[in-house]
Amino acid sequence: MTDTDSRDTTASSAAPTAADATVVPQPLWRLSLWLTAEPVSLIGDQIFFLAIAWTAVQAAGPKGVGLVLAAGALPRALLMLFGGAIVDKLGPRRVALTSDILRALLMIAAAAIAAAAPHSIALLLALAVSFGIIDALFYPATGSLAPRVVPQQQLVRVQNIRALGTRMAVLFGAPLGGLLLAMGGPSLSFVANAATFVLSAAALAVLRVRSETSPHQVPESILRQVTDGLHYAVADPVARNLLLLVALLEFAVNGVINTAFPALAVDRGWGAQGLGWLVAVFGAGAAAAALVLIIVSRAPRPGLIVAGAALTGSAVMALFADAHSLYLTLSLSFAVGVVGGVVAGIVVPIIQTTTPENLLGRLMSLFGLATVGVAPLSIAAAALITEQAGLRTAFLFAATLTLIGAIACTASTYVRRIQLRPSS
Repeated sequence: MTDTDSRDTTASSAAPTAADATVVPQPLWRLSLWLTAEPVSLIGDQIFFLAIAWTAVQAAGPKGVGLVLAAGALPRALLMLFGGAIVDKLGPRRVALTSDILRALLMIAAAAIAAAAPHSIALLLALAVSFGIIDALFYPATGSLAPRVVPQQQLVRVQNIRALGTRMAVLFGAPLGGLLLAMGGPSLSFVANAATFVLSAAALAVLRVRSETSPHQVPESILRQVTDGLHYAVADPVARNLLLLVALLEFAVNGVINTAFPALAVDRGWGAQGLGWLVAVFGAGAAAAALVLIIVSRAPRPGLIVAGAALTGSAVMALFADAHSLYLTLSLSFAVGVVGGVVAGIVVPIIQTTTPENLLGRLMSLFGLATVGVAPLSIAAAALITEQAGLRTAFLFAATLTLIGAIACTASTYVRRIQLRPSS
């Protein structure tokens, strides 16, 4: 019996993992369309968020921006676990496809309403809430889809192609959103966003996936399914330690980028340009890590790689407070970006490989909460620590959180012994 087989969980024996089942062969053009359409859809998201933020600040000032963005983030965080349960019940492609169609229709309706009432804060709030609810379904669906589309040995490569696409979407989405706002206001932005969702829906519609209804599935209430997913995540040592690491690392990094970096740039006299470079090279580091993993596409002892990357990240974050040279600080920022890219690029394929297929949507929703959900709390905590105890304490706090996650993974025999099949 292997270490993975002997894990003390109630769910691991209930169904095969997502990676155990045979995938339906995909023509290259279908895979290429899917992997291209997803970042295009994410560009649409950037266009949308820029449009509602710009419109909100004109309608109600900075407080309006905060209110609208919070209105979208809250339902996404609160409902994501339920979204994961729905994904496990109905299948990831079906849920993702439905989400894209709903968002396209929502954007078309919003464009028509915005043309008549361009500065309506009520419209923006309704849009943000609706978008957040649908996102709570879409995030776990897209995270659960890859094991049904590509074989296990390609999951690392595919995940990092998706991660690189996400970085490119952030890079190009905001400038494009600004151009569309200048050309046609929020209505044009919403129409453009609708077009990206149509493309994404078309790509999902032509994907070949095996049956999306698990033969091991028994009728259960959504609340019971959510409870089962939480129980599995706590009981399974691989899921528990990896999700803990991701949550702690994201908590640390979000606070550093959004709060400590601006304070550091002011303290060192680097100004807004220095801050821009710090954030940019962090993104470049994450993109570089994804690119390397795409090329290498194999991770022997992936659990040890993840733990080692986190240990490195902890040491790097502890050095920020004593870095007075901009060039040294940029190097540290790049290194933290690499760490984040390596952890995300390997943890997701591990979860996709080791999780029972009938629980994967719920595990990916927990991964989404560990990344997207912790951001507001981490920013608030980092701001408070920086204000009350100074930059050194803020960076050491981030380093300590990352170290705790790294130690948890290093101490777990199951995490250390995970194996992923090499890419063919």
